[in-house]
Amino acid sequence: MLILPSIYETEEVVFLLRKLAMAYLIRGNELELAVSVGTVLGEPAAPATHYALELLARKCMMIPTCFPSVGYRNLAADLLLMTPDNELQLVKLCAFCPGCAEELNDLHEKCKLPTVEECMRLAETAQADGNTFESVKYYLLSQEPEKALPIGIDFVKEHIGSSDWSLDTVYPVLDLLSYIRTEKLMLHTCTEARNELLILCGYVGALLAIVRQYRSIVPALYEYTSQLLKRRKVSVPLKIEHLSEELDAWRACTQSINQSSEESPCTPPSESQRTVYATLLKRLKEEPLRGPVGPDYVTGSNLPSHSDTHLSCLTGSKIQGPVFFLEDGKSTISLNDALMWAKVNPFSPLGTGIRLNPF
Repeated sequence: MLILPSIYETEEVVFLLRKLAMAYLIRGNELELAVSVGTVLGEPAAPATHYALELLARKCMMIPTCFPSVGYRNLAADLLLMTPDNELQLVKLCAFCPGCAEELNDLHEKCKLPTVEECMRLAETAQADGNTFESVKYYLLSQEPEKALPIGIDFVKEHIGSSDWSLDTVYPVLDLLSYIRTEKLMLHTCTEARNELLILCGYVGALLAIVRQYRSIVPALYEYTSQLLKRRKVSVPLKIEHLSEELDAWRACTQSINQSSEESPCTPPSESQRTVYATLLKRLKEEPLRGPVGPDYVTGSNLPSHSDTHLSCLTGSKIQGPVFFLEDGKSTISLNDALMWAKVNPFSPLGTGIRLNPF
């Protein structure tokens, strides 16, 4: 006897297929197509469409030639204005955009934000009131964005130094702080703050990669953070030994995920590794980032390498599929890894303080 599915079951399947299709487009970095498809699908695909719009705006705002080009700057703003609850994204755009006071005020007006001068007053008021997030936000929008660095970094370090901190507490401030204009971050007077920001973003990026199931870059992010701790003079509540313990615990407790049925059974994690991993999961109780979960996988990832072979500076292995060159023009990583890295840690794996733009 043929049993036909009910209309509700059919609608649920269609909804899941649409959601899956949008996720694959975004994870494949087909952002323009994702926005087009999402616009046609309408409300069911709205969250994914808005996330794709944010990534497209990020692509525009970080094209090296885009500033002071008003066209790219305004395009990024227009894309963000198409999304709901867009104030924070518009703040990030205006914080990252260089220019004179007049140019910045024009952009602020388009994004419905206070003038540069007013932002300085709002920042000072928020700082006096002890409102860290608001003071960081408005200092970044002022003509002295470097004043946001010690405020935001001290906030993150204070929380990470406690035993019961969670990712959702520190990530919003750290994410906002990472949009400081590059030329300000590169100031000699900001060297210590820059090093601490890179280390904190690297560590939090590793945790976000675990949440997002970006398994291929989790070890690289832990190694990146450890190397910066070893080579830079900083004062952050992180120890290389603790990072190694966390990475080992994550590997031991998740090793069965990537194990094929033909392989011999893996060694069970020790009791101490289970304890470390349980603490890690407690910190990841909420997902601060939106968007689909799972590794990015662009078109051509399975194509064989051609004669121009490149080695990944993250893994040391030969890159298969599209290659992404880092800012030194020599170091390379796979485009898949570059996309995932940029979504959890905006700064280059080379530790220079330059932001990635693989979108």
